[in-house]
Amino acid sequence: MTQWRKGIASWKVGKTLYQSIPFTWLLPQAEAAAREHKGPVVAGGPAVKLMGAPWAETPQTVPYDTLSFHNPLATFTTRGCPNRCEFCAVPKVEGDFRELTSWKPAPVICDNNLLAGTQGHFYSVMESLKQFPYADFNQGLEARRFKFFHADVLRSLKAVKIRFAFDHPQQETVVHDAIELCRRFGLNDLGVYCLIGWNDTPETARERMDLVRSWGIRPNAMRYQPLDVLVKNSYVSPAWTEAELLKTMHYYNHLRWYEHIPFDEFNRTDYPEDNQEVLPL
Repeated sequence: MTQWRKGIASWKVGKTLYQSIPFTWLLPQAEAAAREHKGPVVAGGPAVKLMGAPWAETPQTVPYDTLSFHNPLATFTTRGCPNRCEFCAVPKVEGDFRELTSWKPAPVICDNNLLAGTQGHFYSVMESLKQFPYADFNQGLEARRFKFFHADVLRSLKAVKIRFAFDHPQQETVVHDAIELCRRFGLNDLGVYCLIGWNDTPETARERMDLVRSWGIRPNAMRYQPLDVLVKNSYVSPAWTEAELLKTMHYYNHLRWYEHIPFDEFNRTDYPEDNQEVLPL
């Protein structure tokens, strides 16, 4: 349903190479491609806003819908997030929260905190989604802000995919209440992002994800990445080991295969990733 490129989006206009770089660990790859290009290079995207791209021009605006190069079915209707979580790049990349006055109607909503906007904006977004056979709130909805009004309006859409974030134990009640409110309105296609490897331990991370499982949902483990990392998955919290991170990520993100196996009995090396078909979460 999402059709994400999951890498650098690049295209040429005349002799100019344009690069849209979503993650900092893709910067070395982008620089290498730029060095091979015989002509001007323009680079942008979240990674460039965080760390820059000294090999390229970085203009304030680009006359292209760069998001469509990553996913033609995706859109933003707001930018920013008022929460300013310590681990999150959004405030640094997108600035203060704001509603967009216009946006491309599309079924994959990438807003980082849609519910921080007004009810009027939310209703307008829902109206724009009614034309599509599904709606996917890809970046999640904030459970603390999720109310009766939102659930009531969401049920008017077709095939709605809703995700919440459960990043620390203190969020248990609000996440559980949001899930129950969804189910009360027949919104049953639910996901829960769980940040791991940041301000937790392997035990507390598993407790959180097993709690999500007890709610009838398979959690989506998200490994913490520092905002300036140049090699993906290179950071290991002092409370973790690399082996624990690999095992936890592999087990909880492949529960379609492994949920019949207790975590303590699971041996990741018995189920190598390169021998498995990657299933959608």
